[in-house]
Amino acid sequence: PDGNYLLRAYTDWMRNFGEDNFYSRYLYIENPEYENVIPRGDVRRNRRFNRNIEQMGREYQVAFFPEGGNLLEGTANRVAFKVADALGRGQEAEGEIVDGRGRVVSTFRTGFAGMGVFDISPQPGTAYIARVAVNGRRHADYGFPEAVPEGYAMRVDQSGDGIIIGISHNVSPGSSLYSDRLTIIGHTRGMPRYAETFALADGIIEVTVNKGLFPSGIAHFTLFTDSFEPVAERLVFIDRGDALTFEPLSVKIDEQDHFVISLEVSDHSGNPVTGNFSLAAVSGIQPGYSRSGNIVSELLLTSDLDGVVEDPAAYFPNSGKQSGSADLLLMTHGWRRFDWNRVIAGELPEIRYSPEAGLNIGGRLMDPAKNESLVNYPVRLRVKSGYDDEFDTITGRNGQFMFAGLFYEGMVQMELSSRRLPANYPPLIELGARPGRGYEYRPGIYTLRQRITERGSSWERTRGVSSSPYDYSDDRHVTPQLYGVPDQTIFIDYATSTERSLLEVLRNRATGIVFEGNRLTIRGSSSIYLSSEPRFMIDGVFVNRDAFLNLYPRDVQRVEIFRGTSAAIFGVRGGTGVILAYTRRPGYGGFEDTVEIMMLGYHEPAEYYSDIVSLPGSPLSGSRTGQTVHWEPELISGTNGKLDIRFPAVRGIERIAIIVEGTGTGGKQGAYWLTIDVDD
Repeated sequence: PDGNYLLRAYTDWMRNFGEDNFYSRYLYIENPEYENVIPRGDVRRNRRFNRNIEQMGREYQVAFFPEGGNLLEGTANRVAFKVADALGRGQEAEGEIVDGRGRVVSTFRTGFAGMGVFDISPQPGTAYIARVAVNGRRHADYGFPEAVPEGYAMRVDQSGDGIIIGISHNVSPGSSLYSDRLTIIGHTRGMPRYAETFALADGIIEVTVNKGLFPSGIAHFTLFTDSFEPVAERLVFIDRGDALTFEPLSVKIDEQDHFVISLEVSDHSGNPVTGNFSLAAVSGIQPGYSRSGNIVSELLLTSDLDGVVEDPAAYFPNSGKQSGSADLLLMTHGWRRFDWNRVIAGELPEIRYSPEAGLNIGGRLMDPAKNESLVNYPVRLRVKSGYDDEFDTITGRNGQFMFAGLFYEGMVQMELSSRRLPANYPPLIELGARPGRGYEYRPGIYTLRQRITERGSSWERTRGVSSSPYDYSDDRHVTPQLYGVPDQTIFIDYATSTERSLLEVLRNRATGIVFEGNRLTIRGSSSIYLSSEPRFMIDGVFVNRDAFLNLYPRDVQRVEIFRGTSAAIFGVRGGTGVILAYTRRPGYGGFEDTVEIMMLGYHEPAEYYSDIVSLPGSPLSGSRTGQTVHWEPELISGTNGKLDIRFPAVRGIERIAIIVEGTGTGGKQGAYWLTIDVDD
């Protein structure tokens, strides 16, 4: 369905350490044809969604972040701030900090992405408020952090090849926070890069750290007392300018109407780079389109931060944004007090998920009549979709079972089955819940208004347009159609069936049948024998009516009803219609009552739009997302660093963006964006 989505990606091993480092990305998927099949309820939900988005865009939040984590009384402090709407999008604002007497002690104005910074020296015992005007509106009052009477503050600046760290404090001897010696530890992505201990002194302690000790990315500096209690922290973004660079050598369209593009990949010293890259060719992107991140900004910046960063590519060279904006980002968006106490205490996360390779399918086996788990009971997995593989296991404690280490590509049809219980009914197979269920989409910076708020001019009712092909049906039974497609199929669930005979089942659930006492006829059927009662079959064998209608429903898996032309396969005996019952009898190897599921296997490589030469109609008129017209997941640059790209030209578009991202053999990343104006 057309609309907003959130993509999350992670491995089972990553689940041991929480969700903070899961990959996530907001997406809008455009499907212009969906307006002609969209359910009425979705139209109403889209309208409510848009009204909610508009309201969130009018609600503003202002937050202040003292550098290092503490606002100290009687000391010069640097304070970063962020002004945003309820979606997290930065807003233009100006304001002032006012004391209890109404005197203005500091003023500020936002810069890039609604962020900024100012200095303030809070006085002991004085409370402050912030008066802020957002987007030219009237000033409103917002809360301001309360200054602490004792503590430590950290101030960090970058200058050339050095990182200058200033430590100030207002701690007096005898205080529980007082420490004769202080230690600064710096690390990048958990790898220690710097540590130094020095004596506490009056005033500001200043330390210069060699920037060359740290790789590109976010460096964490934490200040400890002599008892190793963390008292201040600062995150610093270090960009050593060592990302890969791309130089276009030639761009043309050849005689076969294909784009032919040649790029040269090199490191920051100009040496050619061998690497692995991907390419996307996207149409419909207008000038000024926000390049909302790439492999460089993801690995070096946003992957270390909570939440979603607005325009992350802007914090890198040649972005055209104001200098120092990366520091503001980390002082606001990335600011937090690091939980060093658990690290020092040696507390490690519980390892609940193993790093096994392959896909897993698991669940639980239950006795539905007793509501008990079945222990040491057989379970079989059959993989269809052309594989025809079978695997067997037995349940463990609490009836749990698992098929692990499966390797299949694409969408795979599978069947789970087990043997019937001694009481002659099948066990209940419950698939294990997978991560992802229960997550709620929350609108954010990259959330767009829902595009479809009216049904299309060619709208028609279509069933199942919002369902996923990977869902497994509540109907737990396989339905082999031995006699063609029946007019009606009635499934009988062992756990929920309350009827006492098949006659009751037909009375309660069958359609197109007329009942006169215990006699039934199929509406519209007739016979040369002048009898309108249908013929009855059990497991493919014709039987008399009493044997059929008196069957106990829990012994029956399903009932199929054939009438009219659908019953022609039965010949003259089907003239009055046929009703079939399939009993719950053991199948191959004693296994029965199969649960049929669709599993998403590993990515199945395929050529992407390899034969496309024109787009159908206009390329997504009014599109806000662009349209991918070519995708190359694996491009290898040679030892000379040369990337040769060739793909079919697409008629009917005026501009195409070529986006290349990847990693060199030395581990450095690079991203490149080339816009081509196509001359028809």
